[in-house]
Amino acid sequence: MREEEALVHSKIHFYQNPKLSTLENNLFLNGIDLELIAITIAGEVPEYKLTKEGLQLTNLDTEFVLEISNRIHPEKNTSLNGLYKSSGNFCSQCEAHGFRQITYYLDRPDVLSIFTTHIKANAKNYPILLSNGNLLNTSSGQATWHDPTPKPCYLFALVAGDFAVLEDNYTTLSGRNVALKIYVEAHNIGKTQFAMDSLKRSFSWDESRFNLEYDLDIYMIVAVDDFNMGAMENKGLNIFNSTYVLADPKTATDKDFINVEAVIGHEYFHNWTGNRVTCKDWFQLSLKEGLTVFRDQEFTADLHARSIKRIEDVNALRTFQFAEDSGPMQHPVRPESYIEMNNFYTLTVYEKGAEVIRMIHNFLGESGFQRGMKLYFERHDGEAVTIDDFISSMSDANNFDFSQFMTWYSQPGTPTISIRTNYDEQSQCFYVDVEQNNEYDYFLPLNYALLDDQGHVLKEGVLTVKESKESFVFEQIDSKPTPSWLRGFSAPVHLLSDLTFEQKIFLVGHDSDAYVVWDSAQQIWLSLILTPDQNHESLFFNALEKLLQTNSDKSLVSEIFTLPSERFLHQKVAIIDVFDIHQKREKMAHKVLKRFKSLLLETYNSLNNHQTYHLTPQAVGERSLKNTCLYYLSKDKTSNLASIQFKQANCMTDQIAAFNALIANDSVDKNQAINSFYQEFKQDVQVMDKFFAVQSSSVTCDIANIKLLMQHELFSFNTPNRLRSVIGGFTQNYINFHHQAGYEFFTDIILKLNQSNPQIGARLVSVYNHWKRFTPELKQLQKQQLERIIQSKNLSNDIYEIVQAALK
Repeated sequence: MREEEALVHSKIHFYQNPKLSTLENNLFLNGIDLELIAITIAGEVPEYKLTKEGLQLTNLDTEFVLEISNRIHPEKNTSLNGLYKSSGNFCSQCEAHGFRQITYYLDRPDVLSIFTTHIKANAKNYPILLSNGNLLNTSSGQATWHDPTPKPCYLFALVAGDFAVLEDNYTTLSGRNVALKIYVEAHNIGKTQFAMDSLKRSFSWDESRFNLEYDLDIYMIVAVDDFNMGAMENKGLNIFNSTYVLADPKTATDKDFINVEAVIGHEYFHNWTGNRVTCKDWFQLSLKEGLTVFRDQEFTADLHARSIKRIEDVNALRTFQFAEDSGPMQHPVRPESYIEMNNFYTLTVYEKGAEVIRMIHNFLGESGFQRGMKLYFERHDGEAVTIDDFISSMSDANNFDFSQFMTWYSQPGTPTISIRTNYDEQSQCFYVDVEQNNEYDYFLPLNYALLDDQGHVLKEGVLTVKESKESFVFEQIDSKPTPSWLRGFSAPVHLLSDLTFEQKIFLVGHDSDAYVVWDSAQQIWLSLILTPDQNHESLFFNALEKLLQTNSDKSLVSEIFTLPSERFLHQKVAIIDVFDIHQKREKMAHKVLKRFKSLLLETYNSLNNHQTYHLTPQAVGERSLKNTCLYYLSKDKTSNLASIQFKQANCMTDQIAAFNALIANDSVDKNQAINSFYQEFKQDVQVMDKFFAVQSSSVTCDIANIKLLMQHELFSFNTPNRLRSVIGGFTQNYINFHHQAGYEFFTDIILKLNQSNPQIGARLVSVYNHWKRFTPELKQLQKQQLERIIQSKNLSNDIYEIVQAALK
């Protein structure tokens, strides 16, 4: 590898698939933007033809060794797929179709091969040379790596650069000593210890919970700033977005720490659910991603506050994935077609896929689920398989029929379940009618409890729902109960029930299921914000006051006091009027401040103790509630609490909360805070992403300010994290984004990304997906921008697929 190019030499042993019924003497190898230098079989040039998509070989023997040399230009690769440069270092990203940008190959997930990788580079500029597997030998400017495990090429990885390394080791249950190495730029080495500790916890958790051990002698993580996604599970050599590796209390929030741990766990857990057993084709993507998201969610829940983790996951699912399910890009958990595979690394495949796995776990219980996992690995270790193979393992290990359950994998959209109840005092029976308002009948678990007037559980369990209409009878119920439905969010559905406003308030104050408590509060907030004339907040506020004074779970109280986001509110109205919704939400926030000001201040002061930073559930909850109080109190223009906290904060969680309050409320101290924050953290890439994001997403930041942020000396258009922090933040700044000038500016960005990084462009342009639901003026303006994009020349498949679907 050189500064201005990389030369790739491949030597591949091909043989006829013995399972084929007829002989095949032609072979097509994928390859994009490659300069072919030489191609030989046994020293002779074979019959071949170059196409736009690759290399067609003809008249081949049933077995042969193909040698190819080609040239690529990583230094010019802004797509960040294939081999590219980040901060002067070479790194790769091959999932889903990146390997074809490195050399000609059968770039599909069901082709498993053993890789040996020789790397040569300038020893002074690139002293660290890494690839998959175990290191066979190394010398100045050269290294050879061998991965003994057959893998698809999407798991290939290569890194060459100048890094500092944090080293440790882990001894597996069977006694294998695994070298652990985390490579980062030298100035970041002090922020890697938490990542290393998280990696070791991941090894230990997978052994204790799933009885799964690591299988190589070395496990490496490399952190780079330029990365389109979160991280990549390449066998033995994970490449990470720096955001999910680097953390210390001064620069990372509580959520950052937990996300670092979760993503490190997620990529490690892929070693079995994704690498050892992989996908037969990309339509099976949720086989590895949905399952592994479920595993990383359980990892976080086991290590931290399970109830809060569940609320956070459900909140994200309902805010983002439910919107995806109701939009033009809706698709099943197992998609049936795609134009650009990168567009299907979606919330549906990942998060909804994880909810589907969670339902299987709910039906089978922990022991039954583990029996299914054990059988799955016994049958399929080392294979590329389908979702059906996974379900068969779960079914066969537990003698459980999942045939109707497969609707979850084949149908798009979010199912709706309606529940109607009736209590007969004379017979002391509680009658429940459940109706599915869907085109297809889903098989789902409906967790429930019946509570008496003191909040004690009379009955609890799981109702198995399979039919379009079903009735259930609960006998020997002495008095009319208050039902608690969908406990733990047992199925990813819209739930419509006949619970009254007063019953929801009762559940907020009495239910033992944290999700139902939070969800009941969310439903009440929705009513009070969107239809304030139909409900009186006094009863709810009385219940909130009691919670704030007596509930010891500070994290839960913080979640209850957090209003539904504007984005979530958009889903709950027929026509989206961004300005009306913003004003209604702000009005409710000021009502909360007026009603609870003294109690919020008392709570804030009691929690503002400047103790040494800890990441325990109790400490995280106290900071969360303190900063929720600060959110409301800062809406009082006379308050200086945010300014004081900003200056005195001993951790990023508190400092960024104060910074956000100062910016959002246009404080007189805003500009001073911006300058101070910048001067203190301008050398820290991750903190600067926060610096940009807080400003761009604030209603105080109009399009002129966004353009100034893009002219900032630390703004980089070709760095995905920085671009997302400014442009992605601006699209969530609903008051300033939703204007003609905002749309035109944003579309200019999309068209520029079409040339440099269409994958990021496709993610961003989906902000137009729900254009038909906006007020007539905004609807027409968004449509004009979609038409402008679709009519542009040389539109990438990534962006075209999103835009054409939106326009349909």
